[in-house]
Amino acid sequence: MKGISVNGKFIGAPLNGVHRTAALYAGALLAHHEREADVEVVSPRRLAEDPVFAELTPRVLNSPVGSGQGWEMLALPYDTRRRMLVNFCNLAPLAHPDFVVMIHDAQTFLYPQDYTGRQAKAYRFLLPLIARRARRILTVSEFARQSLAEHDVAPLEKISVVHNGGDHLLRTSADDTVVERHGLVPGGFALALGSTKSYKNIACLFKAFDHPDLADLPLVIAGGPPAEDYLAADARPPASVRFIGRVSDAELRALYSHAAMFLFPSKTEGFGLPPLEAMTCDCAVIAAAAGAMPEVCGDGALLVDPEDADAWREAVVRFRAPEARQAYAPSAAERTRMFTWEKAGARLWDIVGDLAQ
Repeated sequence: MKGISVNGKFIGAPLNGVHRTAALYAGALLAHHEREADVEVVSPRRLAEDPVFAELTPRVLNSPVGSGQGWEMLALPYDTRRRMLVNFCNLAPLAHPDFVVMIHDAQTFLYPQDYTGRQAKAYRFLLPLIARRARRILTVSEFARQSLAEHDVAPLEKISVVHNGGDHLLRTSADDTVVERHGLVPGGFALALGSTKSYKNIACLFKAFDHPDLADLPLVIAGGPPAEDYLAADARPPASVRFIGRVSDAELRALYSHAAMFLFPSKTEGFGLPPLEAMTCDCAVIAAAAGAMPEVCGDGALLVDPEDADAWREAVVRFRAPEARQAYAPSAAERTRMFTWEKAGARLWDIVGDLAQ
């Protein structure tokens, strides 16, 4: 069997959603079949202190071309030229003779306005080119698979789905002090994650909460930019919204656990990891009936039209009753058992291990 190298350029880079899942996919692949093949992670930097990367022990590849694009496009493909290279962060070095790449979604085709003009154009040009060179394309949902094919990134038969897991937060003890620090009452607030990207659709939640029916229910926005950025994006938060800034995994787990409900109004997602995280932490979920959310959440969450602020308000009012939330709990627990990182590692090995034969 040919050796397998994982492109670890994401290690030590600013942590975002793609880098987080790249670390988790890499760890799942290493943990699942590390004794059956020569599998390594190659990085331009030493292991970052962030606990997200704790399971990885990368081989550091130093290079005179630095640790950025030059490293990924020149040093890495030369160093791993006799091995299969697995890339989890959308891009891959075209010079490598044998690689697999995970393309998470088609967002730059669906919502190019949410990216810089240069970034959107680069991705729309590079993704089909990389896909043609790759041995196999991985993506995170059937919705993403269909979207990539519809936008001519790659044909359906070349794309394989490897779902995310949702159980990574259970590896971290909850920091319950975050609730008291922000003056929150356990079970007395709704939670959402912040972003000003239009497809994240936070403006719809603001409209839903700008109503007397919800005036006494705080909407806590974790992560994302400060309030003034939403105003600049023409999304006006009502008085009940509280912006608490960036939170650690331990704090996020606590917020999920103590929130009355988690709200996820995105108009599209390649996977939609936060609702699965919330369900894993026993938090009731209301999510948009869009993108991959129906595929991931199934009947474990209440699904709502992402464009209908009144429907969101009515759903939140409904979920204020504990019995309404509890009605979804058995199905939510079943969904979380379907999406684990152990299963992701097994699926990865089925694909990558077969190609490396």
